[in-house]
Amino acid sequence: MIPPTRYADRDGVDLAYKVFGEGDRDIVLAFAFISNVDVFCELPEHLEFIERLRSLDARVILFDKRGTGLSDRGGLDASVEDHADDLVAILDAVGSTRAVLIGWFDGGATALVAAARHPERVEAVIAYEVLAVGHSDAGFPWSLDAAWAASLMRGLETSEWGHGAFAREFWGTEGGERIVAWWKRYEGMSATPSAARRLAAAMGRLDVRPYLADVRAPVLVLHDPGFPAIDEAPMRWLADSLPEGRLRLVRRNSVLPPILPDGALVDEMEEFLTGTRTGGRRDVLATVFTDIVESTAELARTGDERWRNLLAAHDEALRRSIARYSGTEANTTGDGIVATFPLPSSALHFAAEAIDGAAALGLELRVGVHAGELMLRGDEPVGLAVHAAARICALADPGRILVSDTVRTLLAGFPFGFEPAGEHELKGVPDRWRLWYCVTGPDGGDARAG
Repeated sequence: MIPPTRYADRDGVDLAYKVFGEGDRDIVLAFAFISNVDVFCELPEHLEFIERLRSLDARVILFDKRGTGLSDRGGLDASVEDHADDLVAILDAVGSTRAVLIGWFDGGATALVAAARHPERVEAVIAYEVLAVGHSDAGFPWSLDAAWAASLMRGLETSEWGHGAFAREFWGTEGGERIVAWWKRYEGMSATPSAARRLAAAMGRLDVRPYLADVRAPVLVLHDPGFPAIDEAPMRWLADSLPEGRLRLVRRNSVLPPILPDGALVDEMEEFLTGTRTGGRRDVLATVFTDIVESTAELARTGDERWRNLLAAHDEALRRSIARYSGTEANTTGDGIVATFPLPSSALHFAAEAIDGAAALGLELRVGVHAGELMLRGDEPVGLAVHAAARICALADPGRILVSDTVRTLLAGFPFGFEPAGEHELKGVPDRWRLWYCVTGPDGGDARAG
């Protein structure tokens, strides 16, 4: 569940933030350039990233710096010191005495300055693609790649802002269309064109060299050698200039834009903070979503009390079936249930039984099933595989079991029958998906309603 946005006040400036979960460690994300904490959470990959950090027994805190997103839109000329002190104000607001700071680009510069100015509040810093100086000079002969910077500036023109021009150029490849669509919304909801230009200009004026010697916390500097905007040399210089700095070169392997570390980089973060690499607690499971068809109309027909009793009987029947097929109840959705099973065949046994049990109560279900690798937080599954199962359920016809092609393939040779349901786009999930209805069960019986 995505937490609500809250606000902290610092000297009359309202700063928007979100807090995910609880834990023994606090992790704060300092965004690059622009941000909107609500729109950031609309991309499933971002939620998976947050869940991966939460798996480190951490509470994860996001915030919009002044001038962007849901924070006060004034203060566009704020200094990096202002942003660093704003970050500490967020820590105060959430009751955090000490935190790990993760920042990329100018957000990483903010994290380093916060560590220097408030050493007692910072446990460690992870600085991803951070230039200590936003411009080249005699003591710092590096800057952003000229062609990359020029493309960025073209995207900041009033006629282009909010249309994803920059994103289309760098991430508009096959498979990246969904990211570009999200980025367009992220731009428009984060800043106006003129504000974006002023924020970009402020990035160019950055110079955190005077603070580096005072950063006593350990710092992990991360750099992708394949990223075209920044050379390795200034990253190595930054690590060498920090009392406890270390550089790790990690080539990214995802279509995600470099505003967010991908799985390979998160592995490095985990090892830096915990000394181990778990890849997150993951497993390959079949995920089942059920949903009662026209539940609102049924509630209106039966009345509150009878509907509560009906739901209780339905939920109890589902839980007996989950236990019978060695499944785990993940959570309830109000009108349905989410469960995982070690085998896709067990998931389909459960799905067929769930539809029959609901029919006996006068209810009709739609059911979606997908099998894939997912992350587990306790018994709750998270990740793209879960989102896919939910979207498949939403597309299912009443009284039928709709499954992904993965499920059908895994059950090749088993006595289940399937009929094609066409190719579909699943909202928020990459690619087009071939879906199938399960029409016969393992005993040869009809898996369809009726």
